[in-house]
Order: sequence, then structure tokens, then C-alpha cells
Amino acid sequence: MMIFRHFFTNKGTGDILFFKSLVFGILIWIFFHLVTPLDVVNPLSWSTIMYIICNYLAIMGGYVVAKVCFRNKQVKEEKVVVGGAFFKVMLILILTSSLIRYVDLFFVRDVSFTNAISSNKYNLAQAENFSIVLGLLGSLRILYFVPYLFYTIQKKTNLKLLVICLLLFLVPMVEGYLRGSRRLIFEPIAILITIIMVFNYTKLFSKSAILVTLLGLLLVMPISNFILKERVDQWSSEAFLERMQKAPYNKFVPIQASTKDFILEHRNNWKGSVAFNAVHLGQYITHGVYEFDYLQSQKPTKKKGLYNSFVLVKLSNKLGLTKIPLDSLMNPTGRVTYITFFGGQFLDFGWFSLVVMFFYGGIQNRAFIFGEKNDYLKPITVVFIFTNVFLLVFNFMRAQMLVVLILYLLMYVLLRTFESRKLRMKL
Repeated sequence: MMIFRHFFTNKGTGDILFFKSLVFGILIWIFFHLVTPLDVVNPLSWSTIMYIICNYLAIMGGYVVAKVCFRNKQVKEEKVVVGGAFFKVMLILILTSSLIRYVDLFFVRDVSFTNAISSNKYNLAQAENFSIVLGLLGSLRILYFVPYLFYTIQKKTNLKLLVICLLLFLVPMVEGYLRGSRRLIFEPIAILITIIMVFNYTKLFSKSAILVTLLGLLLVMPISNFILKERVDQWSSEAFLERMQKAPYNKFVPIQASTKDFILEHRNNWKGSVAFNAVHLGQYITHGVYEFDYLQSQKPTKKKGLYNSFVLVKLSNKLGLTKIPLDSLMNPTGRVTYITFFGGQFLDFGWFSLVVMFFYGGIQNRAFIFGEKNDYLKPITVVFIFTNVFLLVFNFMRAQMLVVLILYLLMYVLLRTFESRKLRMKL
């Protein structure tokens, strides 16, 4: 009953945040599916529906079982707050890493604001432009959200520090703009909204929380629209219609004919732009489940964990430790589209993913429980909340969130060990 009592607030325990993140993600998908004027070409198969339901039950079951198994293991009552030195070192490291990343992009990999998106993508794909040293030194940039999270938790009031923390969210967004990647634009905005909603407001649907969400969507839409325009050679009605008809999403969830006509009729004014961006956002959020349904029907060969570990495999190849063909870890249907988190699990493990999700739920339980009293673990809980919300949309663990968890835990262990040794030396 406690979970339902606090569902529409951000009060309560980690248990509430865990279950709320899962339910909220389902509601988001259902909402966009209902309000977006789309035609469903093929209804979801019962196999896909049951697979998704069973995996949701597995992650919930794992969470509950872990809670029961560890119910007698006491968590320290005293609050562990982030030390000032830890905060400063993390901020400096992330800022430095971000600077190195853009030095790499602009001066080594020939990326430029004046280039077309296609040119930037081509330059980034060239092996001779890649530096393993710069790549590793720039890896900490993906922890861009950590300083703002610590700033929010500690309720700091330093305006200059706040501006610096917020500017870090532009690090992936600018790169996304240069590369034509809407994920790199959507992700930081969504994480920022997650932090604000969880740690700033007591009510999930307060005016301030709704305003922040709307502002985030308003920021995503024009940038997404620009990227799409860049991918169309001519912004004529014929080219635009062809783009809409050939977009990957349209194979399974095409725009309804009446809406398509409205967009074309008003393509040169704000009505057409708003309608197109709203519909495209709905396609972006809902199509992954149908892509997964199609993937499942093709009976692909299982990747045994390598698909979700794509970023780690790519790094291992660069270091010369492995020689796994990256093409073998792409969507086997040949479609360049998102297949949801569950699609990644199915591609790696099939129905054995229920075991993986069960343990994944147990790991989340430990993270949420310890995160209640230990602010150092808050970045881990934010990653879990964020990925839980978008299980039906993206596979963020394959993208980079798995690396985020590994890097943050590594930095946490190293910096905390250094702090402890330094304290012992003083004593």
C-alpha cells in the first residue's frame, strides 16, 4: 500500500522509486501510442507481449527476492554525504575529459560545425583518425551528469558552480548535433529531467515538474527537426514526402494519411513543423516494440551477451585484445532502428533473459537500498531509474550506460581509497 500511497510523489524509499520507474515507463509508452496518429501495420504477437511481461515480472521478482533475502542485513543509519574533495576532483576530471574529447573531434578526427552531418559521420568512421589514447582520456565525459546530481543532492547555492554543472550536459548534445545523433541529444535532457524530478520536487506531477518536462521536449523537437532536414537533400514537398515514406519507423508504425496530408499542407509554417515533430516523437518512442516483434519473428542467432556489451567489445577490439567483427553485433534484420531493451536481451539470451533480469532486479535492489543512505551511490540509482523508464524505448545499456556504471564505480573506488589513505596519514 505504501507504494501506491506515494506513487505520485517522490517521497518514500528506494523501493518506491524502483517500481515507479518501471510503471512510469510503461505509462509513457502507452500514452504516446494512444495520442500519436499512427497506423499499426502488424499487431504485436502474443510471443512478444508475453516475453515483455515475463521480463518485467522477472526484474520485479528479483528485486523483491533480494529485499527479502537481505532483510536482516542492516544498512548503516548515518547518512554518507559526498566529500568536497571528491566533488571537486570528479568535476575537474570530467571537464578535462570533455575538453580532450573535443580536441580529438575537431583536431584529430576532422569534425566541424561547417561540415554536413554525413561528412562528420564519414570522418568519425575512418580508422586512421582514431586515437586510442585520446579515446580513453576522453571517456570520463560520459559522467557529465554526476556533478549536477551531487550539486542538487547537497543543495548547494553557488551560481557559478551550477552553471558549470549544467553546461556539462551540452557535452554530449553538441556531439550529437555534429554527428546527427538524436539519442545523444535526447539522453542528457532526459537524465536532467530525471534528476530534477527525483531530487527537486516532492510531487511527480507538480507544475514545476511538468514545466521542466515540456521545456525539455521543446528543446529536443527543433534540434531533431534540424537533423532530419539535414538528411533530406531538398526541402521540397516531394523530398519531404519521400523522406516520411522511407523513414525506417514507417514500416511498422506509419503516420496516418490525414496527418501526413496536414503536415505537407503546412510544411512551410509552424503548424506543420509542430505536427511533424510531435508525430515523429511518438514514432520514436513507440516503434521499438514493433521492431522487436519483427526481430523475434526472424529467429536470430543468440549473441550470448556480446550484443549488449557492444561498446566494451569495440574497445577490446581497438586495444587488440579481441577481433570480434562488429557487424556481427548489429541488428541481424539489417534495420538501423532501436529494438528496445528487451530486444537486446532476446538477441543475447532468448528466454534465458528471465534469469538475467531476475539478477538485474536483485542488483538494483542493493543499489537502491544502499543509495538511500549513501550519496556516493546516487549516480548508480539515477542510471537505473533512467534505464527503467525507457525499457520499452531504448537499450541504453548497450549504448553507454553499462560503461557509465563501470567508469563511475572505478572512479568511486579509486578516489575513495585515496581519500581514506590521505585521512589515515593525517591521523
